[in-house]
Amino acid sequence: MVAPVTLPDSILRAMEPGAGPLDFLALLGVVIAAVVAVMLATGLFFEVMNARHPERKVQKRVNPRKWQELAYAPGSIVVLSSCFAFGLFAQWQGWALAPVTLTWWNGLPLLFVSLLLYDAWFFWVHRLLHTRPMFRFHRQHHTSVAPTVWTNHHETVVEALLNQAFYALIVFVLPIPWQTLVVQKLYDQISGMLGHAGYEHFASPMGRAPWPFASTVFHDQHHGYFHYNFAHTFSFWDRWLGSLHPSYDETVARFEPKKG
Repeated sequence: MVAPVTLPDSILRAMEPGAGPLDFLALLGVVIAAVVAVMLATGLFFEVMNARHPERKVQKRVNPRKWQELAYAPGSIVVLSSCFAFGLFAQWQGWALAPVTLTWWNGLPLLFVSLLLYDAWFFWVHRLLHTRPMFRFHRQHHTSVAPTVWTNHHETVVEALLNQAFYALIVFVLPIPWQTLVVQKLYDQISGMLGHAGYEHFASPMGRAPWPFASTVFHDQHHGYFHYNFAHTFSFWDRWLGSLHPSYDETVARFEPKKG
């Protein structure tokens, strides 16, 4: 088993059977505070990295819209935090599947399965948002043609709800320990901002064929070209369905560290 950690009283109360609406709101407050802290830390990290390495910029376009993008962050953060907090609360109150006991042997496999499921969810929701009836909810996000690290939350509340409802529902279909779900949400927050950073800092052969992982270039090309690269963590959905940008692998290779 994994060693227990000390949790805030507000979370401990939400974990008790019969916890009420006030306990949920206290949990939601903790989740919001954590998401904001991770967002600010990640954003400032990439602001420094981008300033130090201008040669890593993917597009030549400049995006001066940081403050306009951040204006949408409160709504996005409240929605995603509500979805995530509900998933935890539903599991703790016994409304969802009983989670397996977390061990070093099941934590990583369950995390990987959940990441695969989320990538499928994100891909098909994203494709849905690009259809004519639904694009009105996604248009705001695409006003950032050259994304910045802050573009991650530049979205309508409807788009945020569609993307993040996964965390409210996954506990009903996968007996995932809440600790594993927390790790996934932390990864989701950081990788979402990395994908929008606008600068390719971590290019490697694992970000292109034959590997299935997606690099910063992947989502940057989605903003730049619109009709390509709809997935989140993996590129195989787009490879299989013909929506991978033709120059993706080649562009990633150009950003990889030169040998010798």
